[in-house]
Amino acid sequence: MNALEAREREQILQAVVRLVEEGLIARTWGNISAWVSDTQFLITPSGLAYEAMRPDQLVLVNIADASWEGDIRPSSEKSIHAAIYRLRPQVNFIIHTHQYWASIVGVAGTALTGFIHPLLGKRVPCAAYGLPGTQTLRRAVEAEAAAWPDCRAFLLRSHGALCLGSDLEDAFAAARALEEVCEARVQDQMGGARLVPVPPDLGFSRRQGDTFRLVRRGRSRLYPIAGASLPRAAALHAAVYRGGDFQCVAHETAWEVLAAAVQGHRLRPYLDDLAQIAGVEIRCVPAEPGRVKRAVGGRNAVLLQGMGALCAGASESDVEAVRILLRKGCAAQLYAQEVPWCRPLGRADASLQRLVYLRSYQKKSQC
Repeated sequence: MNALEAREREQILQAVVRLVEEGLIARTWGNISAWVSDTQFLITPSGLAYEAMRPDQLVLVNIADASWEGDIRPSSEKSIHAAIYRLRPQVNFIIHTHQYWASIVGVAGTALTGFIHPLLGKRVPCAAYGLPGTQTLRRAVEAEAAAWPDCRAFLLRSHGALCLGSDLEDAFAAARALEEVCEARVQDQMGGARLVPVPPDLGFSRRQGDTFRLVRRGRSRLYPIAGASLPRAAALHAAVYRGGDFQCVAHETAWEVLAAAVQGHRLRPYLDDLAQIAGVEIRCVPAEPGRVKRAVGGRNAVLLQGMGALCAGASESDVEAVRILLRKGCAAQLYAQEVPWCRPLGRADASLQRLVYLRSYQKKSQC
């Protein structure tokens, strides 16, 4: 390993920490790469949680054909990074994010044009949709990168964003600028959605065998999962535990989730990462235990009409990931309602992504 490669391994890990802290990536979503020679680049591995990543787990990939050696698989988006390095010799650092506002704007599938930002120029292209890790997505990104050789950032329809730079700081600056621009666009289009009354807090719970401990309003109490005549909040948590194999449940009341829950419609995935944790839909039902249990059906979340959502998982970390993606997924659906041509992901694509995530990524994130 030469000095440049060693330095770039450390740079990527520094970038990982910053991206997680700034909310631009989470869990195993997104990826980062750095150019190390005319023939190779380093990239984050597939399906490993960023918080525990080590320098030796970063993978060397060949620019020419995206091939690699060793036991650790590189990110499934390695071909996109290789294509950019082939087309853009001046690029030394690439960040593929699932950042909040850019992901939402990307569901429209259209480029941002006009004078956008001093760092981004007059255009942010949007690559056509392709399933994650496929050559379809790689070709879509490659086509936009070839057509617009000066662009620093790209939207990926229903997926996220790609930000380029001469180094880590340059790529970060592009990601921040893109997020600033996209936030302003969303706020202009749907700012009124924030004006939703906040319902009573239903709390957080953790399973303990056949019981669960509910923490709510500063108080902690143990309840039986199969208990009858439970208080309302406890009864709703118990319904989620009966509806799936979960260890933790949390009430989510972010404005995006509340706004979607007030509408009372099921949540269809407009973004790949929501499809991975939710499949084809998240149902919206009245806050009645029987309805909640049926609506969960093994899913990681259920919307409660006018009350937000209950999010569930095998750990607190899992639940937090569900909450993050649910907020973004609800905001994407609200934004899409203002864009006549927007459509959610197809049921087959959403089902496939859920299956792949369960088989590959989720188990790695828990290692």
